[in-house]
Amino acid sequence: MKLNLSIAFLDSQKIIEQYFYKGLLGDKELYNHLFVEAHNKDPYKPDYIFKNVMSDFTKGKSLNELLIDSLEELSKMLLFRGENIYVKNQDFEKWQNTILSVSPLLIISYAIYKQSQNSFRIEPEKLIQKIFAKTALPSIYEPQLDSMIENSRLNEMHMHLNGTTEIDVVWHNALQQPQDFYQYIKKTLNNSIVTEQYLQVSSFEQDDFYRLLKIASQIRDQMLSMMNEQCHEKDYFTKDTFDIGKTLYFTSHKHPISLVENTACLDTKMQYESLFIVRSLEYLTSSQSVYFGHLFHYYLLIYSYFQKLLVQQKTQVGFDQFQKITVNELRELTEEKYTARYHQLQGMYDNSLSVLEGRFAPKDDLNKSLKLLKDIHKGYDKKLQKQFQLKLVPHFIKLQDDRNPEKIITFRDLKLRIKNRKTLDVLLESMKYHDEKGKYIFKDLIVGFDAAANELHASPEAFAPIFRKLAFLGYKNFTYHAGEDFVHILSGLRMVYEAVEFLDMQSGNRIGHATALGIEPELWNQRLYDSKLTIKKGEWLDNLVFAYSFCSEHHVMFGYLAKLEASIRHHFSDIYGNEKYYSIYQIIEAWKCRKYDPIIVFGWREPSLFEDFESKELKEYNIIDKDICTLYETYHEGSKIAKYNKMIQIEPLEIFGIKELREFQNMMILFLNKKNIAIETLPTSNVRISYYKQYSEHHLARWLGLVNSDDPKPNVVVGSDDTGIFMTNLRNEYAHIFQSLTEKSDYETALQKINYLNIMSKSFTF
Repeated sequence: MKLNLSIAFLDSQKIIEQYFYKGLLGDKELYNHLFVEAHNKDPYKPDYIFKNVMSDFTKGKSLNELLIDSLEELSKMLLFRGENIYVKNQDFEKWQNTILSVSPLLIISYAIYKQSQNSFRIEPEKLIQKIFAKTALPSIYEPQLDSMIENSRLNEMHMHLNGTTEIDVVWHNALQQPQDFYQYIKKTLNNSIVTEQYLQVSSFEQDDFYRLLKIASQIRDQMLSMMNEQCHEKDYFTKDTFDIGKTLYFTSHKHPISLVENTACLDTKMQYESLFIVRSLEYLTSSQSVYFGHLFHYYLLIYSYFQKLLVQQKTQVGFDQFQKITVNELRELTEEKYTARYHQLQGMYDNSLSVLEGRFAPKDDLNKSLKLLKDIHKGYDKKLQKQFQLKLVPHFIKLQDDRNPEKIITFRDLKLRIKNRKTLDVLLESMKYHDEKGKYIFKDLIVGFDAAANELHASPEAFAPIFRKLAFLGYKNFTYHAGEDFVHILSGLRMVYEAVEFLDMQSGNRIGHATALGIEPELWNQRLYDSKLTIKKGEWLDNLVFAYSFCSEHHVMFGYLAKLEASIRHHFSDIYGNEKYYSIYQIIEAWKCRKYDPIIVFGWREPSLFEDFESKELKEYNIIDKDICTLYETYHEGSKIAKYNKMIQIEPLEIFGIKELREFQNMMILFLNKKNIAIETLPTSNVRISYYKQYSEHHLARWLGLVNSDDPKPNVVVGSDDTGIFMTNLRNEYAHIFQSLTEKSDYETALQKINYLNIMSKSFTF
């Protein structure tokens, strides 16, 4: 409980709003708001539990003492080993949840401050230099895990280059260049998704956020002035009283503290910010200035609010919540350059990487495409080239078809299909770029292709033509985000199946996430809390058609075919009518026809004389039974799309029970194994986005055979996804996996499984 109070004191949205709108608070007001904040974080407890702990936490303490006590409590999760800092093994998951809203740099800086206070021989600058050379994310100390990483290093199998940067770096840029930063904030003023994110976090809007950043920079300036005895006035930084255009005393392209400190040994933005925090703590405890304490608290609360907009919180479940962070533009200024990101991804302790498969969104404009690729390549300098191998995987973006179905006269996903074609053409043209020595730099760097973003917005069918064209041209390495976020488990299973079949995936290819194949159906059903599912009628029909097709190939599921057919007939009639009778076989084959490009097979464009792939596709399509082709074309009609999109409510276990859904998952794993296709597992991302509340619930133990020895075991590789958004890195993903495995097996087995995952990752690297 004390830990939760400490977190609440440092990330309280209610207190920061009071500071912003009304000014600095008295002790009683502060404690009242702290109680409400703590209660909101854990509302299922009676008041007296909070108030008793609150009384012990706050009794007789000044605000300055509360700041120290809070940081002291959080720093208990850390330990020093020489000049390195680690998270205590037993506190790792607790730490992971804490740093979602409280900066790890802040907590570590307090630990450095305390360490230097305990011994005059310890210079905080030296510890800061060592610890924050690359990242602010410590890990656990586990000798065997460390030995494996040191000897063979790790292959990063799924990591997006944008969304990588840790918030402590972005924070510095936001304060250092507020006007430039605001230009990115302005881009989102009319973006309803981003506005929704702001409203979910607080009552602040985008313009308020800009004011808060200006206030934070002025507070930091005021604190530095006080520490250097240059401040004679007490400014108050409310929304209506602070001077937004005030000139700062301390400005530097490095960090304002570099003007008053001999910081020759420091180099990174995080190092300077850590030194500022250490010096602030020294002044806080020596001066006993209540005003300084309020300024410091206000500064840290703004820091925390900033973090909540860039890091997915524990309560923000699902891909939609994740996507709000990816489109709010707050990392864009910082992520124009790449070198610091590459260093960050190596981790806190030397270099943990052997291979980094970095994913990026390709551009549909040649000049922009070349600029992006040059920036990515430029950041990968000669020093880094000696440390790990960079490989690039462009990921095409799933976009929602937002047209009114009744007005569609072409076919589904028209805009996305055209964009995919154009983006692919530009990408292939960009790969022809060569340097003055004739070396094809980008062609060598780009090793595979992916499709990412919200799978509820677009299905594999919209990407099938460009992926199969790439295969036709000789490219072999493909992966695809599927089964990550889903309305029903069957929807997720179908997305995985369609990705494999429609994209014609082959041995050595991979599927990203595939959570639908691993989550225990019983847990999934429990987390729905007895609620019905609202789903598009057509999506549910497609799930049933997929299920029928799959069950008909597995004798253990034959008993469900009659029930499935009855439900298929009912929904098929509602959407497509009864004018013509189609057999179940024809319905299934029409569904499988979705891999074909309607631009070509519907005659909207003749295949080019130089486009052998399109001619081949059209030739294949033209020999399919005409009734099947007619049904496929009907699927794209606007009136049918409108009926397809109508929402219905279903019971989660309407067709298949818990046992049968689990059997279905296992059959899908066998399906992937037969094709030798691997699954990219990303534990922290899955815990944040899926139905999981903690790492021990994650499905990886099941996939590794530690839940039921009869379960099939898929080929599994490990990635970290979006390291900045999830506050993780690849080393920490392995550490979380290792800890979860030791809970379900003995130490030796856990080590064997960790080694297996590393070996598989190296085997399936593109």
